[in-house]
Amino acid sequence: MSLASLPSLSDPPTPPVNSAPIHPRLTHQLKPNPLPSSPPDEMHIHFLLAFIPFNTPPIEYNVATPPTLLLGGQVSLAEFHEPATQPHLHTLTVYCPNLLMPITIIAGEVGYVTISDVLHAIHHELRLPTNTTEYKNLPVDVKPKVDATYFQRCRRSGDEARQLEMGIKRVDFLLGKTHFFGLSGTLHGPDIWELNVG
Repeated sequence: MSLASLPSLSDPPTPPVNSAPIHPRLTHQLKPNPLPSSPPDEMHIHFLLAFIPFNTPPIEYNVATPPTLLLGGQVSLAEFHEPATQPHLHTLTVYCPNLLMPITIIAGEVGYVTISDVLHAIHHELRLPTNTTEYKNLPVDVKPKVDATYFQRCRRSGDEARQLEMGIKRVDFLLGKTHFFGLSGTLHGPDIWELNVG
């Protein structure tokens, strides 16, 4: 089993804004393990969630689609419910440079954050509409790119009128880069991870 340690112009019309990973075959535990009162100094991320530069991600996942689409093909139900980290965490924070708000993931019934919790939280947060403040805080050179991504997503949706009406979503801030490359550690703490997309 190998483990990875934590280290490492004028505006166009505005659209409406509303360390090596854990081994793959860990035994799924039905009872939650006791959680530390604060995150430990050393943290390991499950191999299915790990960002490994210059390598193909362990799972082929588009964060704009429901993570349940991974089940049966790339990920078993047991793996889906394995702990996201070792040691286990009750909460985990994910940030992405393109997003203005971090994603806070809170453990479900098992008492620790699972792979499922992480992927579902990311997908859910990206499906939320942006608010006026988030859009206004975008760098001036990024706004036209977000707008273009929004219009392109609406055209491809199959229900363009409805999607246009719903406005820009946080997923549009990714500028079309929706392939999950994994989570990488940060210097902000063992419970704070960076989302890598491409």
